[in-house]
Amino acid sequence: MLDFSRHIAIIAVILVGMFIDLNAQDNRELEEQSLQMLNKNREREAEEIAIINKQLESNGEQLKTTHSNLALIQKKIDLRKSTLNNIDKIIRELRRQLKEKKHAVEQLQNDLESVKISYKDLLNRYYNIRIKENTWMIIMASESFAQAYRRMKYVREILLLLKAQSIKIEEMTERLNGEIMDISKKEQLLSSNISEKQKEMEILRIDEKKSQSVYSELKNKNSELEKQLKEREEAYNQLNIQMREHIRNEMKKNAESGITDEMIAYAKNFEELKGLLPQPTIGVIIRPFGNSKSKSIYETVKALPNKGIDIRTAENAEVYAVSKGVVTRIGKLPIGGVSIIVSHGTYRTVYASLSSAMVKVGDEVKARQKIGIVKQSYDGPVMHFELWKDLEPQNPEQWLFN
Repeated sequence: MLDFSRHIAIIAVILVGMFIDLNAQDNRELEEQSLQMLNKNREREAEEIAIINKQLESNGEQLKTTHSNLALIQKKIDLRKSTLNNIDKIIRELRRQLKEKKHAVEQLQNDLESVKISYKDLLNRYYNIRIKENTWMIIMASESFAQAYRRMKYVREILLLLKAQSIKIEEMTERLNGEIMDISKKEQLLSSNISEKQKEMEILRIDEKKSQSVYSELKNKNSELEKQLKEREEAYNQLNIQMREHIRNEMKKNAESGITDEMIAYAKNFEELKGLLPQPTIGVIIRPFGNSKSKSIYETVKALPNKGIDIRTAENAEVYAVSKGVVTRIGKLPIGGVSIIVSHGTYRTVYASLSSAMVKVGDEVKARQKIGIVKQSYDGPVMHFELWKDLEPQNPEQWLFN
C-alpha cells in the first residue's frame, strides 16, 4: 500500500508539471500579439510609401527635381529603414520563439516519456493481476467490511489513475505534434522575413541613389532654388505676422464684449479632440513643426522655425476643416497664395498655400468640410497648416490623428 502511495505521488508531480507546461497557451497568445503589432507597423509604413510613390508619379517631368520631391524620397527612405527595423525585430522575436519552442518540445518529449514509463509500470504491476475480473474475489477475501471498503477504494483509484494517465498521454502527444507543427510554421515565417528584408534593402539602396541624384541636381540649381525658398520663407513670415495681429484683434474684441458660451463650447470640444483631429488634406508631412530636420533641403537658406507643418499632396487636392468652427479671416499673400483662418474658441487653425477658398468670412464650418484647394507652386502642391492656442503655435502632429 505504501508502495502504491509513493507511486501515486510520483505520478502527481509529473502531471502537475504537465498542467503548468500546458498553460504556455497564454504565452503563445502574447507572442502572436507581439508579431501582429510589428506587422501592423509594417502595413502602415507600406501604405505611407504607396501614397508617396503615387505623389512622385503624379508630379510630372518638370517637378522631378524639387526640394519637396527630395523630402518625399527622404521620407520614403526613413520609412524603409523603419520597416527594416521592424523586420529585424520580427526576425529576432521568431528566433527567440523558435529557441524556446525547441527547448519546450525537448522537455515535453522527456516528460511524455516519463509518463509513458509510469503508465507501463502501472500496467505491469496492477493491471496484469486482472483487477477488473478479480474485484469481487478481492472484496470477498477481506476480513472485515472496513477492509473491503478500503480495497474497493484502492481498486477504483488504480483504475482512475490508469485512465487519467492514458488521457494525459493523448493530450501531451497532441500538444507535442502541435508544437512541432508550430515550429515548422515559424521557420517558414522566419525564412519569409529574411527574404523580405533582403528585398527591402535592395529597394532602399535604389531610393538612396535616387535621393543623392536629386540632391546633386538641386545643388546645381542652387541660386534659383535659394531665391524660391527665400520667397516661401518670407511668405510664411508674413503669414505669421498677420496671424498674430489677427489673434490680438480677436482677443481684444473678446475682452471688450466678453467670451460667449458658444466660444467656450468650441474650445472645449476642440481640446477633447487632441490626437483625434482629421488630416487637413491627404498627403505626407515633408517639413515638421519647429526647426527643420531635413538639413539638405534648407542648407543654403536660413529657415525660420516652422510654426506649422508642410504637407506635400496631390495636384488640386482638397483641403478640409479639422474641426467645427467659424471662418474669421481669408487672406492672400503674393507667393503664399490664399490662407484661411478658422476659429475654434481660443484655438485657431490656419490653412495656407491655397489656390482658392470654398468658404467666406463668417461661415460656420463642420469637421471634414471642404474649404479650399491646394495651390500648385514651383515645388509642387504643398499645403501649409498651423494650429494656435491664443498667441502660442502648437505642434499640429500632436493634435492630428495618426
